[in-house]
Amino acid sequence: MVGWRRIRRHDVVAVLAPFIVGRVLVIGALGAVHQMRDHFNSVHSPVQTVGFFGWDASFYAAIARHGYAAVETAQMRDGLRFFPLYPLLARLLGGSHLALLTVTNVTMLISIILVRELARAWTDERTADTATWLWAIGPGALASVMAYAEPLFVMLACVVFFALERVGARRHDTWTGTEWAWLATATVAGGLAALTRPVGVVLMAAVAVYAWQWRRPFALVAAIGPLVGLASFLLWAGSLDPLRLQSKSNLRGKFVDPARAVWSAIHDSIRDHRTGPILHVGWVAIALVLIFAGWRRLPPAATAYALVSIAVALTSYNLDSFERYLFAAFPVAIAGALVVRRRPVEYAVIAALGGALVAYSILAFTTTYIP
Repeated sequence: MVGWRRIRRHDVVAVLAPFIVGRVLVIGALGAVHQMRDHFNSVHSPVQTVGFFGWDASFYAAIARHGYAAVETAQMRDGLRFFPLYPLLARLLGGSHLALLTVTNVTMLISIILVRELARAWTDERTADTATWLWAIGPGALASVMAYAEPLFVMLACVVFFALERVGARRHDTWTGTEWAWLATATVAGGLAALTRPVGVVLMAAVAVYAWQWRRPFALVAAIGPLVGLASFLLWAGSLDPLRLQSKSNLRGKFVDPARAVWSAIHDSIRDHRTGPILHVGWVAIALVLIFAGWRRLPPAATAYALVSIAVALTSYNLDSFERYLFAAFPVAIAGALVVRRRPVEYAVIAALGGALVAYSILAFTTTYIP
């Protein structure tokens, strides 16, 4: 059962180590990219590069500083596809680049703590430590160093799981004030998650499974939170543009069934000799295998959340950024820790993921990969 406990030195090290290593790897990759850029610009054609505020982070930075008007044009309202809570929090801190990175890093640190605590409650301490490393330094963890909303989203998703675990742990017919408080926490956190990323409504699957698992139908009240969060932003926008813009051909693309999305990625790799799509397919396969491998050991709600998250990511014709979506499906990393049990294998996998994080960072900073 998830609960509070005394903090030990091991807990601090287990949280801070992957947090620091992840940042060292990405910052080191950015430094290497700058060195390569300076070299190639002096002897070859210029190399285009970006930093922590490239790609989608540039939109968040503009919204945080100037509001949505800064990213809207007469032709399109692209900025509305970026949900407001992350840039709003940065705006409250001044709207600067430093404010964005502060929100990212603080919420990432809290997320590591919560992911580890959930993993410890669902499995054991050793598995929790391994899961923390697998989650915090995988390729998708690049979004936890750049100015992206994923760390904030994962933090809120973990709060939903934490609160619902506390509700379900109290086995009696009458609801106490404590249970109502935890249910309210799950509802509010779910609503805030839906204001952070459009996939926040996926948390409704976890709420439904918890209500079924604990035979407490009234827990379904927590599902109202994500719905209210999404609806409030759509009402503010005055249209469905925050969702409709996601389907533009140069972004996620049109909605397709997951099998077609995977086949399209394989076909594009063969036809155009591109490595990106086939890498996405590889991570899709790994994610599905891990979800299947961990479904007996993890709570049904965690498995449902991970599976629905992956399914939603696969409804896009374009699988770009799949690794980032996998990062948000944190139970997959916990399932991976259950599979990687032998120490030599565990160390090898962690080292491989660290190398992959560096490689993906270099590709992203040289505008070759979309994080």
